[in-house]
Amino acid sequence: MKERLMKSASTFSKAIIQPVMFMAVTGIILSVCAIFKLEMMPAALKEVGNFVFNIMSGGMIGQLSAIFCVGIAAALAKPKYKTDAAILGIITYLVFLYANNAWLTVTDRLAEAGKQGLYGTGQGTVFGIQVTDMGVFLGILLGVFVGVMVNKFGEIKLHKYLAPYSGTKSAYILIVFATILFAIGITYLWPAVNAAVEAVVKATTTAGSVGFFFYGFLNRLLLPLGLHHFLWMPIFYTPLGGTAEIAGQAYNGAFNIWLAELGNAGSISSMHPSIGYLANFGSISLPIGIAFALWKTARLENRKKVAAILIPTVTTAFLAGVTEPLEFLFLFLSPVLWTAHAVVYGLSMLLTNLVGINIQFDTGINMIINSFAFPSRLGHQYLIPVVFLITAVLEYFVFKTLIVKLNIPTLGREPKDTSIETVSLDETIDVKTPAEGETAFEPQIQNIVAGLGGADNIESIINCYTRLRVDVKDADKVNLQILKEKVQASGIVDKGKHIQIIIGVGVEEEREKVEAYLAHLQTINV
Repeated sequence: MKERLMKSASTFSKAIIQPVMFMAVTGIILSVCAIFKLEMMPAALKEVGNFVFNIMSGGMIGQLSAIFCVGIAAALAKPKYKTDAAILGIITYLVFLYANNAWLTVTDRLAEAGKQGLYGTGQGTVFGIQVTDMGVFLGILLGVFVGVMVNKFGEIKLHKYLAPYSGTKSAYILIVFATILFAIGITYLWPAVNAAVEAVVKATTTAGSVGFFFYGFLNRLLLPLGLHHFLWMPIFYTPLGGTAEIAGQAYNGAFNIWLAELGNAGSISSMHPSIGYLANFGSISLPIGIAFALWKTARLENRKKVAAILIPTVTTAFLAGVTEPLEFLFLFLSPVLWTAHAVVYGLSMLLTNLVGINIQFDTGINMIINSFAFPSRLGHQYLIPVVFLITAVLEYFVFKTLIVKLNIPTLGREPKDTSIETVSLDETIDVKTPAEGETAFEPQIQNIVAGLGGADNIESIINCYTRLRVDVKDADKVNLQILKEKVQASGIVDKGKHIQIIIGVGVEEEREKVEAYLAHLQTINV
């Protein structure tokens, strides 16, 4: 049971990283667009920045649920099912949307949009379809479901007259009906989750300075569920975020109050306390602390590669306020790190409120711009550098300590394996003589397969950033001596039926070569 859980957790963490890598690329584009959008830029550049920014933020960041569904389904599927799994991933996602909408319609439970659209109703619009809003969590659940179902039922054989409907086609039939039932059930289950979050919002906004901590803490903790907007939306736009009379007119919600004060800056004598909800170091200083911790704890030989991944994600957070590319690097890898991040996030909100920083910012750009909107005696902008430094350092030490103490395998970390017994150099290494046609494949690839006990012993093979991760059927058939002495690798990690071959840069290409070799062996053995 323990072994199955370890295998499942390992497989899931490897699958989740695939779509995350593309988010980092999106982040670079968003960062450039954010620069183009600055007020000082020429009108033409601002138009271009706005145009592309809206496309990418809506098309990529706004559709993370669908992207995760397809990406995880394909990543979890066995090599021969990957294409089918990707197709079934998007089909399943769409089936859920239409089934969920159909049931809400039939039972007359479609929410009506208000001034702020569907926010706060527990429903949202995805691909133009109004559904129960589960955020990224929906895509993750469906992606895992499709991957598991394809692997489990992809081998179904039917009578020869029904052969076109065997294999993954049979899995598809099962997936469709299970997804419809899930889509119906979630319309009853998710509102309860939604109601619980709304209750938490009310408690948070009436708890004084401590409420700012819980607001920040829950804001991050709920991100994987897509429920964090149930925290900020009521605070930003409803009386839960405060009420103020400015220039003879009443305004509800922290953001509405901020805009009203901004429009009447010359007559404002004090800032409304709700503005503290809009002063957010979560996309400014905290990503810097996290990035330095991930870089510092990475192995020396991996730091350049880690930096190449982290720099765009931090830039994206600072310039565009998009933190997901960075946070998803560790969100699903370690619940402990994610919880710690949520705690620090909450502490940063608490500290900001206690020292009285009262200007709106969630990116470095609008922090700089909005700092000049009000005199420092009102917004206390002069304290921003101090809180910036404190929160960045706090996040750094929290992450670094946890990663090292708990030996968390974050980006670029390759913990030395202590489970491999020393192999005597004078022992004979039994390497199979290449069969006809195998000479087209590099000795490195042949030795990997031979060391893993042969093609028949390999159950699955995937890669992460630097490693080949292989599940074998029989651990006793694995020849560690071949892997250690005949395979060019930084190290071998032996976990019984779970073998890791540390390749480093180029690991994806190595995996593709191994898969090609396995496919070749399968054809000559038929």
